Amino acid sequence: MSASNKPLSLRERNRMRTRGDILDTAAELLSSEGYASTALEVLSQQAGISRGTIYAHFPGGRDEIVREVYLRIADAVYVRGISLRDPLTDPGARITALATALVEATKEPKGRFYGVMGPDLVSALSDVMGSTSRSFEELIARDLKDAKDSGTLPEDAPTEALAATITGAIRAAGAAAAREPANAGPAVAAIRLLMDGLLVRATV
Repeated sequence: MSASNKPLSLRERNRMRTRGDILDTAAELLSSEGYASTALEVLSQQAGISRGTIYAHFPGGRDEIVREVYLRIADAVYVRGISLRDPLTDPGARITALATALVEATKEPKGRFYGVMGPDLVSALSDVMGSTSRSFEELIARDLKDAKDSGTLPEDAPTEALAATITGAIRAAGAAAAREPANAGPAVAAIRLLMDGLLVRATV
């Protein structure tokens, strides 16, 4: 058995579980209380973990934890978006799948802050924010090019500008779901309607 396939020891599994518990609790606090109120003392109490243990996992303190929480959700949204998008062939459905992935995350208690972030949180994440949006924008531009090739989007349509605009609409859908989870379904439906209006089947 290679070292990479060696089962994790009990200590390693416990360490991973503790790290996950810290991040889960931080995500809930960020969503319900905001960045300013997500102090290590509160996080320690909510997670039932000593501050020393928190620092052992995250020497950079609160800001390191916030970054890890953000990046974990961003990665999950991207992976989910790809998994929903790839089996589809219709460009409008592929783009709507990306909106679904974001809304699924932001409507949950642990993901709400990802959809609605205050200025203080934006400042703390300034160097890592937007990676998933940029990736989605590139995918959308590709889907719009495919739509042009299939005749469902006019040849002179500005795909790059449209991709940026649609990405903004998807972020707005995520924010709507974060503010009120009941908005999740209508938010995705709105993106689908937007795509249906933009991509018209070519006449033959």
